[in-house]
Parts: sequence; C-alpha cells; structure tokens
Amino acid sequence: MHYKFDWAALDSIDTTDSFYRITTPHDKPSIDDSIHRIGLICPVVVKKANSQLIVISGFRRVEACRKLGWHEILCRILPEDTPSVQCAELAITDNIAQRPLNIVEQARCLRLLSDANISSNMSMEMTNSLGIPLNKNYASKLKTVLAATDLIQHGIISGKLGLPIALLLSEFSNDDADAVASLFNRILMGLNKQREVLLYLKEIAARDDISVKHLIEEDGIQSTLNNDNLDGNQKSRQIRSYLKKRRYPRLVRVEEQFHERVRDLGFGGAIQITPPANFEGSSCIMTIRFNSLHDLMRAHRKISDAFDNPIASELFG
Repeated sequence: MHYKFDWAALDSIDTTDSFYRITTPHDKPSIDDSIHRIGLICPVVVKKANSQLIVISGFRRVEACRKLGWHEILCRILPEDTPSVQCAELAITDNIAQRPLNIVEQARCLRLLSDANISSNMSMEMTNSLGIPLNKNYASKLKTVLAATDLIQHGIISGKLGLPIALLLSEFSNDDADAVASLFNRILMGLNKQREVLLYLKEIAARDDISVKHLIEEDGIQSTLNNDNLDGNQKSRQIRSYLKKRRYPRLVRVEEQFHERVRDLGFGGAIQITPPANFEGSSCIMTIRFNSLHDLMRAHRKISDAFDNPIASELFG
C-alpha cells in the first residue's frame, strides 16, 4: 500500500467525516496526558480527499493533539485514489493492533467492508484473517447492533445491556427501545432478569394498548428508580414485583395470600414453603436452613406442630 510520511496541519484534517471511525469512546480512557508526556508515537493515517485530509485511523489522536494546542502532526498520507477496501483493512488492522474490539467496534468493522462492496462471505474471510472471528449468525447480530440507537450501543459497550436483549429491542420502536435501555443502564440486572422485565413490559403494553415508554414512566417504576434509599438489587426486585402485579394481578394476589397463610403457621425464616409454579400442580417444596442439630430439632418441632394446625389442612390438605 503506497503512502508517504509527512507533516500535516491539524486544521487541514477533517474529523467530521467519521466514515472510517471504529473506536467507541464510551469505554476508552483519555489519551491526552499520554500524548502530552511522550508525544505521538503512532502517526495518524489520513487520505487525501479534495482539498482536505480525512482520517482513516487515529480520530482520538487528532482530537487529543488539538486539545493540546498542536498545529501539525506527522501522518501517513494515502493517495486520493486508494480503494475503500484497502482503507477499511488499514483502519481495522490499526485498531485491532491496539486492543481487543468491543461488539460495537466489531460491527463497525463489518460495516466498513460491506460499504466497500465486499460480499458477506468475503467480509467474514477478511475479518477472520484480520483477527475478528465471525460466522454468519454472529455477523447478522452485529448488523442489528449497528442499527441500534446510541443509548443501546452504549449499554452493550458498558456491559449493562446483554446482547440478546439488544437484539430483542430491535423489534421495538426507537422510543420504546431507548426507554428500556435507559432502565437497564440505571439498574444492573442479569440477563435472565432483563428477559423477565422485557417480557412483562411487552405483554402489559400490548394488553393495555400503551407504549412501553409510557409504562416505564409510570409512578410505580419511577418512584422506585428515584428512591435513593434503595440499592440496585432492591430496585430491581421492586420493579420486577410491580410489573408482575401489573401483568398477573390475580396470580399475585393468590401468591400473597398463600405466603401470608404460611407465615401464620409460625415456621419463621428458617423454614420456607415454595408453592408450585403459577399454582399449576399440587407439589410444594419445603426448604429448611439450620446450623446445628439443635436448629434442626427445633424446625422438626415446628413442622410437627403444624400438623394439628387447620391452616396446614387448608393449604396442603
């Protein structure tokens, strides 16, 4: 690939043309101090485009040098007629050489090759050879990620939004998808809990003919989100409980009545009774927590006493 090293005035480099930008800024530390202390180690790669230069790789380096008040930097300058596929390869290679790429950055790499009119099969061959292992299924997911809103992409990069959830959000309107992403960005939940919340939101919104965004804006959710006396786990639990009540009000009432009657048996916290899922079936599960034989004997006495309690016959008879 033909290029030349030369000094270029910073005001001649057009960073508004972000076509070849791969790096996402959300999870990257500032490089300003590093460049200020030891200078610019790796020259920026630029390409001639009419009267200016466009960046192929090195957007953050250019921005850092401008903040430091520099007027010119050393660049590798590509000819104006350099094919876009070569520019894409160079941008991808330069980024991969610096660090592992996150999911959004991988999606941007795939987009660069696609925009260079490279077939999907050839794109996967090239990305694999460059150090990004892809298959058709994963490539399809990356395309969905690339079409997602900035808020969703930020959630993916930060690790607060699971990729499977981001893919499901592609079925939502942008407003609804962003409302969900904002919720998950504020409260850290595992993938299964995110799935649970998303299913409740989708089903309640469809049943009540309201938007998911409107549902999330209800006081039952917002009051929990804005309660500074609750930690993340407590907020997650309360929001899931609120949505479950909204989705299955009768079932939740039956569950509450069941647990209230179990408490009336006087078992205490060491003995837990779990009813059948959705009360479909007749098998309950009893869990006993104990630290000593004495604790176990005390639990045994409580269970024996419950045999004569009419509440037990009412619940389990």
